[in-house]
Amino acid sequence: MSIKSITIGFLCCILLAVLSGCSWLTDFYIQNLTDSKKIIKINYTYPISKAMDNEPGSIGFNYEHGILSPRAFYKIKNPKYLEKIEVRDSSIVLELYPNSTTKIYKSHNGSWRYRIKSVEIDGTIFYPEKLKDKSRYISNHYVYKIN
Repeated sequence: MSIKSITIGFLCCILLAVLSGCSWLTDFYIQNLTDSKKIIKINYTYPISKAMDNEPGSIGFNYEHGILSPRAFYKIKNPKYLEKIEVRDSSIVLELYPNSTTKIYKSHNGSWRYRIKSVEIDGTIFYPEKLKDKSRYISNHYVYKIN
């Protein structure tokens, strides 16, 4: 074996080790494409009320009027926040505005699928796997559309 091939192999191993530790944003959005408000209930796998008390700025539900891509949503400097209708130990009820885009969960590496137990929209319960399957995957983000 030559020194060159050993060096290339060593550099590839270092690069692989560095990249295996990377994480990427995989936010979860819901777009309300209808002309009416939608009430949704999000059930979490952990006590969300305690997380809101401990980290009030990190648990917000940003929204914007209009149907925006995740990239366009991310560029907004001061997004609006949805009011929480009801907050229980591990669930939150929200009202989504018509023709709007709402960021439901900010996560890394798709962890929203393990932190959200279910989402109820118009009385229909969606579990994370079904939400993932019915969502559109756009630039590492998941976008569920309410038609």
